[in-house]
Amino acid sequence: MTTIRGAMRAGRAVTRAVVVAVMLATGAPLAHADGPASPLVAPIPSDFEQVAETASLRLHVNKADSRFIVEDRRSGKQWSSNPIEPLGPQKASQEDALFLLSVTNAKRQMTNLLTWNSEKPQVTVSPVAGGFRAVYDVGKFKMRLALEYLLREDRAPDGHVVPYLEVTIPDKGIEEYGDCSLVTSVTCFRIVTLEVLPLFGAARVGQTGYVMIPDGAGAIVDFKPEYPQYRQRYSAQIYGPDAASNFFGSGGQSRRPGFTITRPTMPVWGVKHEDGAYAGIVTKGEFQANVNAYLAGYIMAANRGSAEFIYRRQASIPRRRSVFVNKIEEERLPGDRQVRYVLLSGENSNYAGMAQAYRDFLMMVRQVKPVSQPVRPLLDLFMGITRLSSFREDFVPTTTFDQALTIIRQFVDKGVKDFDVHLVGWADDGYRGRWPRRYPAESELGGNDGLKALIDGARKLGVNVILEDDYMFGYTFSSGGIIGQIPGLRNIWPNWSYGFNSRWDTVRGVNKLPVFEGSGGIYLLNPVIARNNYLERDLPTHKSMGAAGVNLRQMGVMVMSDTNDRYPLSREEVAETWMKMADREREVLGGAIVSGPNAYVIGRTDRVYDAPVSSLDAFGDVSVPVYHIATQGLVVRHTIRANLRNDPKTELLRQYEWGLQPVYQLTWAPSSDLIRTDYNLLYSSQVDDWLEPATQEYKFMRETFGFLENQMISGHEILSRGFNRVTYADGTRLYVNYNPESRKTPDGAEVRGYGYALERKGSGR
Repeated sequence: MTTIRGAMRAGRAVTRAVVVAVMLATGAPLAHADGPASPLVAPIPSDFEQVAETASLRLHVNKADSRFIVEDRRSGKQWSSNPIEPLGPQKASQEDALFLLSVTNAKRQMTNLLTWNSEKPQVTVSPVAGGFRAVYDVGKFKMRLALEYLLREDRAPDGHVVPYLEVTIPDKGIEEYGDCSLVTSVTCFRIVTLEVLPLFGAARVGQTGYVMIPDGAGAIVDFKPEYPQYRQRYSAQIYGPDAASNFFGSGGQSRRPGFTITRPTMPVWGVKHEDGAYAGIVTKGEFQANVNAYLAGYIMAANRGSAEFIYRRQASIPRRRSVFVNKIEEERLPGDRQVRYVLLSGENSNYAGMAQAYRDFLMMVRQVKPVSQPVRPLLDLFMGITRLSSFREDFVPTTTFDQALTIIRQFVDKGVKDFDVHLVGWADDGYRGRWPRRYPAESELGGNDGLKALIDGARKLGVNVILEDDYMFGYTFSSGGIIGQIPGLRNIWPNWSYGFNSRWDTVRGVNKLPVFEGSGGIYLLNPVIARNNYLERDLPTHKSMGAAGVNLRQMGVMVMSDTNDRYPLSREEVAETWMKMADREREVLGGAIVSGPNAYVIGRTDRVYDAPVSSLDAFGDVSVPVYHIATQGLVVRHTIRANLRNDPKTELLRQYEWGLQPVYQLTWAPSSDLIRTDYNLLYSSQVDDWLEPATQEYKFMRETFGFLENQMISGHEILSRGFNRVTYADGTRLYVNYNPESRKTPDGAEVRGYGYALERKGSGR
């Protein structure tokens, strides 16, 4: 039995990225629909011999130069490391490249690039279980590199087979044998970056397909005959740039980056062309890696994507007062690097299949478990903030603890049940305030007693209270009067009144200088110190107050390395420290939220706050929900504040389509009270204006989409421009129409303009 339900009107600097070339799921033959596949299987060239085989794949290698071909036994599709035939009339210099290598010299102020036409390495190939190992001796650069190419096959939690090629660069396999004892040495070369398999699965000009980039939620870029000159390539660092190496403030101080609207949120890319697709997943070294995408016309006539690993970073190093020089690090960043190429066939050879491949990885390797509890609605309450002027500070209370309890009662009385409340700006001095000092809770809001009464009162109404906290930053603006606002004094004064020491407790950049906001006052805290000194200090008080969890503000937004002498940390160690903090909060309090969507948070948090709602990079043609397909059913994701929507009709429909949960951020006082504060973005928030629409939306989402909350997405298609279909695991189909005119489903059902339709199949589902 089929029922149609609903049809309502819904009210780069230094950045590098990951590119995934993909193709959409089967459907009507429109802009991004897959066509039938009937490939003519070409014979494997005679100079290639088979070295490995699984149930789904075969691996053939040319032992003279290590070029290889992966044969998909399911479809006959061949995936080659390099073009078997020249891409154009004139063979490009990089067509035989198995990797692209950039190096620096003894002065560490410049880089050189390996070109395979004139500097082709000497290659030694030897068999290993499941594939082969290739050792490349780059004589000109006095360097040896070992790469291992293996076929693997796993079984996903739902039982389907996942075949893939795994390429590993062992750290022990890198040998830099040039003499660097003198700055004048001409044989001193050190690795800076290595781009793996830049031509694997490259699509020729004239082939149909697209690339997918994991910018924000994800985007695809269609293959085109020609591209504008400004479209050179897409290259961005996974999880955004490293604040410890890429951002510098006045006086040589390192500076934290401003948060970009979108950035690579996942270590995933892929290529889709003709009858097949692959998803590339960086499985080791993702925190020091870029994802690249190249379109035909850039260097050569091929559409392609790749992963590029960073081995040495560049930083601005002080030479003398006010004089800085760019230097490349002396020491190599350690660790193995690894990429998994998941080969997709049939109806899965599209961007949805790529997203599902990453979901399989999260569940199989990262051991992420599906969400099993019902989703509770989330309400944000902004409590207060300190307004700074030249010589004074004024606290601006927008919602006291008593008023917050009244708001909660209003929502309960309106029929919203079993929800969570998230308090922002509750601590001493409110938002930012005296962090990392939290307690006592701000006295003008009701102090500790008022906070305790609020939490106890909410619990009696079936409502949990979650506290926003910040263990990433230390704030001094409003924390010690005039001393906190004068950088010279701040750097000398131990800052005990602030709760941290800006000299010893903060993140240090590659240049060994503290990382802070350019104007001062906002410092990045060393994560180990933040965990040991502040989190463990606060957890007992959080628990005694009755808090049901804590929001680790912005830890999923950016990640940096740290050269702090006491606790030096890599980007990966920083992220892992943060996630251990989330684990600790879940252990003690029962829950944790992480603001920001970076993929390392998946499985370590109950909710993702501020999940991506688009991809805005100019490189992309169409935003697609790769992130959300991969994470639906694994974590609850919240979109932007519902009361701050710029385009309510479109944003509400995208919320439905991508499986996002709404969150309203409200205040008791009018939002005009926030003028001339650091939170003036909250321009419409008074509960009197938003109580009715907020309660209606919360109830509507639970009643209409509640049965889909924890279900995984099995397919996503663009049926026509602005008309999309989502398929869930139980067979339910959701149609979303972003056009003012109505559209019809393949079954002939009409979906009104700016509306949606749910097609539920099967009795009782």
